[in-house]
Amino acid sequence: MADMQEMRMMLPSPQKLFTPGVIVLISLLVAGFLGLSLAREAVGIALALSPYGVLHGKIWQLLTYPFLNDPIGLIGNGMIILFLGSAIEREWRTASFLLLWLVVTVTCGLLWIVLNLLMGYSVAGMGAGVGGYGLIATFGLLFRGQRFFALFGSIEAQHIAIGLIAIGVILSLPMPITLVWVAGAIVAYVHVKARWSLQARPTVRPGLQRSGGKGQFVDID
Repeated sequence: MADMQEMRMMLPSPQKLFTPGVIVLISLLVAGFLGLSLAREAVGIALALSPYGVLHGKIWQLLTYPFLNDPIGLIGNGMIILFLGSAIEREWRTASFLLLWLVVTVTCGLLWIVLNLLMGYSVAGMGAGVGGYGLIATFGLLFRGQRFFALFGSIEAQHIAIGLIAIGVILSLPMPITLVWVAGAIVAYVHVKARWSLQARPTVRPGLQRSGGKGQFVDID
């Protein structure tokens, strides 16, 4: 019975998988893939993340580069968004889920530009891997301690995340600058921790004071 419950957590119904934010991201992934397939050079120049392009006003590339993927990237990142992203969105709601994606991809996009400039490169970046690693790290944090069905047994969420991030680091070693994409996990970790810190702050109700002086009220919630 426990195994069946774990499996249901990993394979929810289509209604739970295809959440609004997930639908938006996957639709953009598909659109970007089709664009590359039909006019690779034109779409790449316009939408891939280029240090030269951003410095010359193509700021939108910080938003568009994750949606340009090859077939393997489309399938792999699409699966991460579908399964892990939908779980995060159900936990956080759509606005917070999309904000996470935006923070991770834009931050790592800026880091990509800075490193290219410092190292004298002019490498155009593309791919949703950066957002994928952000979702992996967030999934590991949000569901830490919970076990999920995977392959021949069950494994805790944080161990799934650590394993996938470690694989990403190893795969990035031949071209170290691509570690910027894996750094999406670090950005997501900081974002989630900051979110939790803000949520944990005590709030003062209107008309009440925080000090305990004579004649004053103290908010003890």
